[in-house]
Amino acid sequence: MRTARRFLTRLLSASSVLMKKLESMRRFRRYSLSHDEIPLPQLQAMLSQYREYVDGLAPVLRYRQAHFEIKGHVAPGAGIPVARAWPEEDKGISYEEKLLGKLKLSSGKGAEIGPLNLPVTSKRKCNVLYVDHLDTDGLRKKYPTIQGIVEIDRPLVNGSLKETLIADAPLDYLVASQVFEHIPNLIQWLQESAAVLRTGGLLAISLPDRRMTFDFLREETQAADMVAAYLENITAPNIRSVYDYLSLASFVNMHSLTPDSVFPEDIVSGRGAIKPKIMTDQHLPLVHQAKEGEYLDVHAWVFTPPRFLLAMAQVAGDGFLPFRLRQFYPTNPQSPDRGDHSFTTVLEKVASDVPTAELRRSYLSPLGE
Repeated sequence: MRTARRFLTRLLSASSVLMKKLESMRRFRRYSLSHDEIPLPQLQAMLSQYREYVDGLAPVLRYRQAHFEIKGHVAPGAGIPVARAWPEEDKGISYEEKLLGKLKLSSGKGAEIGPLNLPVTSKRKCNVLYVDHLDTDGLRKKYPTIQGIVEIDRPLVNGSLKETLIADAPLDYLVASQVFEHIPNLIQWLQESAAVLRTGGLLAISLPDRRMTFDFLREETQAADMVAAYLENITAPNIRSVYDYLSLASFVNMHSLTPDSVFPEDIVSGRGAIKPKIMTDQHLPLVHQAKEGEYLDVHAWVFTPPRFLLAMAQVAGDGFLPFRLRQFYPTNPQSPDRGDHSFTTVLEKVASDVPTAELRRSYLSPLGE
């Protein structure tokens, strides 16, 4: 019965999205620019301008250098950043299977971080602890409209994953679904995750793809941002992250929540004529609240699959990460679940004597077609 209900829900959701896509085509048809409508000389000039611009972009240059480093030859075709499933292919498996498929759920012990009301692990099926920034009562008071918040076993102690779980260590696995982008200090969080895992233990993470979410208009995170947050010992989203999020996060791919939402392709085809509505018109007062020390929960980090891999390779190569990449699944827009706007990575804790060059190469391996 539950499977049938889930299938029906997905079918209705897919039908609703299809109708909204058709409506957006009707509304924004006048902005679409077909190649067939462009005279050939003009099209050739446009392509030349695009190529000149793209070839000089720093992310593209870094991607091409990484591609040559790992493959030994120049990136084929357009040479723009892409990533594939690695080392195993994405054979249409579910969002949950991507996160949990490599974990020792039946025989090991682990923890899921930030399950709220949508845990991907089940206490009936595995030995798992639920961890969140507040205890169960605190979460229910903070989110009064959310139903089904799970019982939290380990509320965060002093904001530290290590302090929270060290008595339960060593763990075989950690799971974090749609949590990573909220963490103020990614490198510290990853190091604390490693501190409570056994060597060979796995950390499974999923996070949103900028191109499919309300982060559509935002710049993507660089390794320098991650290192700065770590070396400055950031414990809350910094002013830059808060301002960037609040001033640019827009109603994109949020059709189930608001009629103001547009699709990413509407914005692209509009060529500037279609500007999505910003999610808040009070961003400056909120930024000043953050400046005064208030913790504001935002997407502190913004990634696409290839840019995530490049950033992780850089910080791993510089010795900040005790993890190698074990499995990677890029965003699959055809997925019937959260995999249509999220990508998944599974990291393996390594011994301290593993060369950083080896760790770096693991993150570069999925790059390319």
